[in-house]
Amino acid sequence: MRTEVAHRATDQDAAPREVPLSALVLDTLEQGVVSLDRERRVVYANRRIEELLSVESGALLGLQGNRVFPGADARWLKGATRENRDFRIETEGRDLTLRAESLPMRDEDGELSGSVVLADAISETEDGEFQKKIDRLVSLGELSAYVAHEIRNPLTGIRTTVQFVASKFKPRDPRREDLGDVIKELDRIEQIITGLLLFARPPQARPQPCDVHHVLERTLDLMELQLGDAQVTVTREFGEDLPQVEADPDLMQQVFLNLCLNAVQAMPQGGELTITTGVRRYRTRRSLVDVSIRDTGVGIPRDLMEKIFDPFFTTRSMGTGLGLPISVQIVRDAGGVVTAKNNAGGGATLRVSLPLPAEPPGKTEDGA
Repeated sequence: MRTEVAHRATDQDAAPREVPLSALVLDTLEQGVVSLDRERRVVYANRRIEELLSVESGALLGLQGNRVFPGADARWLKGATRENRDFRIETEGRDLTLRAESLPMRDEDGELSGSVVLADAISETEDGEFQKKIDRLVSLGELSAYVAHEIRNPLTGIRTTVQFVASKFKPRDPRREDLGDVIKELDRIEQIITGLLLFARPPQARPQPCDVHHVLERTLDLMELQLGDAQVTVTREFGEDLPQVEADPDLMQQVFLNLCLNAVQAMPQGGELTITTGVRRYRTRRSLVDVSIRDTGVGIPRDLMEKIFDPFFTTRSMGTGLGLPISVQIVRDAGGVVTAKNNAGGGATLRVSLPLPAEPPGKTEDGA
């Protein structure tokens, strides 16, 4: 049986090649499809399995099957045992469970030529845990909005009273300094309340053509003094001719600011902040603009990787734990995703992926 995957165009191809109809059909499936040869090497992988595993187009080709499906034995990979198996995979800093079935593949003469593995991501809603979490977050958001509203009004009155009392003391009176500390703590509570309201009721996005590089430069300008004080140098690895995305520039600036601040705080002794941009192009689904923010800091403890996007989770004594969840919500509303992973050489990378607008009908990626 002839395999078709070698004909799929990748970013590295000098020129796009014609994609066979069979590959296009398989790429429309919402189920992962992996074809293995007799030696259990990957000879085809459709776009859904690449999407699930967060890999570039063609990245799975040539890998042994047990690298794609960890722990799978040769008998199962050959399709000799018709049974579903679950595989837990860590990809892009998240845990993914695939339920897969392997089927034998035969040529026109009936000889075994390899196998086909069909895989689906197991939705956590099957046991209700994911839905329960969503329900809790919705309730938490509603509660946060109520609490924030009820606290803000008396807080304003308290702050005004403290300021009035402080004004009655002489400039050198130590009690005036004490009341100044009280006002600072009240301001911190106000900051937490603002975060609560942003989480519970995020601002209405105003999508428009957005120049990601312009937003990043504006963000770095805002952080210039802070970066200098923290002894953090910035390296820009911007892709050329980066296309615009459809997003709210002000909200995206908030996202990049949150991620860069987190990166700086992860480098208490100074370090390097590297911002990389580029495009992941696909023939059969929307291409993505990636913005990766990489630091040389302490990294993310493995046991905390799944928690960093949870509301109110923070490892900093003065943090609110709302910066990342708000960022995730803004990016999700723009049709994108935020992922996190630790770097092999230390530090962590957070990546924002935003979809490019759909091409007009009849127009291909090479503009033809």
